[in-house]
Amino acid sequence: MNRPEFLPARLPSNETVRLAAVKRTGLMGSEALSRFDIYTKLFRHIAGVPVSYTGLLDEARQYFLSENFTGCLLGATEVARQETICQHALLDTRPVIVPDMRIHPTFAGHPLVHDDPPWVFWAGFPLVTQEGYVLGTICAVDHVPRTLTQEQVDLLTGVAADLTLSIQLQTDQQERIAAACGAVLTSLQDAGIEQLSTARAFLNLCRSLPVTPEQRAHLVSSGLAVEIDGSLSLTEAGNTLKTGNGLGPAEYKTRTSPLKDMQLIDAMFDLIS
Repeated sequence: MNRPEFLPARLPSNETVRLAAVKRTGLMGSEALSRFDIYTKLFRHIAGVPVSYTGLLDEARQYFLSENFTGCLLGATEVARQETICQHALLDTRPVIVPDMRIHPTFAGHPLVHDDPPWVFWAGFPLVTQEGYVLGTICAVDHVPRTLTQEQVDLLTGVAADLTLSIQLQTDQQERIAAACGAVLTSLQDAGIEQLSTARAFLNLCRSLPVTPEQRAHLVSSGLAVEIDGSLSLTEAGNTLKTGNGLGPAEYKTRTSPLKDMQLIDAMFDLIS
């Protein structure tokens, strides 16, 4: 007997804004995602299953943030959206739990159900933002039929919520840093520094790192630094720029300085150089 055809899910009613929320995370196609492994490990432990994974879905694909796949997905980093099981979990903010996909009208025809080893049990928990947008899923898979207790469902829902919060906090932090980098560049330009090498030299001086003789000359001529007994120090104008356009000491301690995350600012300069 022929197996049923696996059909793609309809698009969520809020697909346009949902896609914008996915793209805002900056995680599609990103690397160094080991920080998400703790969530899939927790999922396997709580659900008592051999396979778990999490990923985000845009208009074209599901990109995996963490997985321990076997079978035909071994080593996969992404799957075309129309081929995913998880596209069906984008339609609701509640988990989709399928004890036996082999007899389920929606999933029985999916290739993974007929793979070796087969996907039989599947539970997809949506990653729901505070605005109600489903970014993707975190899922539990078993090769035999099973069910989940209410306690397991509650715990897994909590893991999914914590993962979503982690993604949102990271996204907010990236945007704050991008805004801070823009403010630093604007302030440097206003101070007469147009060359990126001089801007980088100013940031190095703020961190007490070496600058070249040519860069020293540019910083001195711009009025941001002064040489005293062969030592280069920031002028009052330089210190004002460093501490955030004139913030007082007490206020400065409570604010996030754009100069604190120098690794990201260095990466920004490398990108635009």
